[in-house]
Amino acid sequence: MPFSIEVLHRKGIDMNKTGIAFLIAILIAGFLCPAGAMAGWTVQLFTGSSYSFPSPLTIKQDGEKDIHLTAEYETKAWATQAPYYDLRIGKWKDGTAWEFESLHQKLYLKNKPDEVQKFSISHGYNINMLNYAVSKHGFIYRAGFGFVMTHPETKVRGKRLEDEGGFNGFYISGAGGQLAAEKRYYATEKLSLSLEVKLTAAYAVIPIADGTASVPNYAAHGLIGIGYDFWK
Repeated sequence: MPFSIEVLHRKGIDMNKTGIAFLIAILIAGFLCPAGAMAGWTVQLFTGSSYSFPSPLTIKQDGEKDIHLTAEYETKAWATQAPYYDLRIGKWKDGTAWEFESLHQKLYLKNKPDEVQKFSISHGYNINMLNYAVSKHGFIYRAGFGFVMTHPETKVRGKRLEDEGGFNGFYISGAGGQLAAEKRYYATEKLSLSLEVKLTAAYAVIPIADGTASVPNYAAHGLIGIGYDFWK
């Protein structure tokens, strides 16, 4: 089964001044925007960026010494064919909602050791979550938990793995969750603009050529998006 974690085990934004300014702008603008009332189904699409905190990375390859390092990642949110995005669908009633959310996180390893020629999960370190959300005092607060689906692109000790196995190169690799706060402004009765900050934590085991890599990720995110309410 390509999606099982057992199969994986058998196979073995940069935080610069621009990124900091972006996150601060999201926070300030969110506090200034008024939120509207919500009812029924809501669909939202976001873009933005993230900062991944340094985290442990372990790479295991058959017949070789394990590689251990404190990984530093950049996001490259709008680079390549797979930009950073977030999609959410929720059902609101009486100020609370259950939601499905898919966050397309991207990871590019910056501090690659000599043995690693390429290490990225740029077509998705995707965290797919079931959320519970509450609207209170003009803000929306949510917590979510779910599974991580990855599309790794790696080359370790000259051995490459990319677009192989899984489902079109995607693997169910682990689990993750989030805590988030959103400010929503209604331009019309149904159309809204949202600004959101979130913290995510996830753990995944990805395949590499002749091995596996354990890839936890802890990140802060700033997002801006549009939404549409149905049946309001």
